[in-house]
Amino acid sequence: MKNRQQAQIITPDAYPQMLSKPNAARALETLRSTQTAVKAQAAMQAQIPAMRAAILGYVDELEHAQGDMAKVFEKAHDIRGFAETAGLVTTGRIADILCRYMDDMERIKKPPDPVLVALNVSAIGRAARAEDDNVAMGDAVAQELAALVAKRLAEAGQA
Repeated sequence: MKNRQQAQIITPDAYPQMLSKPNAARALETLRSTQTAVKAQAAMQAQIPAMRAAILGYVDELEHAQGDMAKVFEKAHDIRGFAETAGLVTTGRIADILCRYMDDMERIKKPPDPVLVALNVSAIGRAARAEDDNVAMGDAVAQELAALVAKRLAEAGQA
């Protein structure tokens, strides 16, 4: 039997402080300031084109992952994670519906319906490539997909 070492627990107050209390208070005040919020918002806005490009890359990978449900889930999860930040609200919402569906199907130990997955993947692609994220149309599509997913989950749970 190998000799195992016990993990050493270090209490939080045993670590050296990175900021003194006065400097921490000053840093917190700076972070809460309107000027910092304005600068942060400007920085985020400047990154939206790059984020959209990254999401479109994920969408391409998602569309090419047909049949590989693990990869479909991984890419949908990536898209869901930051699509809204890039202004692609509908894209993120549909990706979330797909992720929840796949999670729920795994939980009940049933395979996801490939047709339903493909429908969601197609909707994610269309939403991501839309020039203007039409909120009303996106809401309608997302609601219909959510209803279809709920119906399929109910059917799968009864089988």
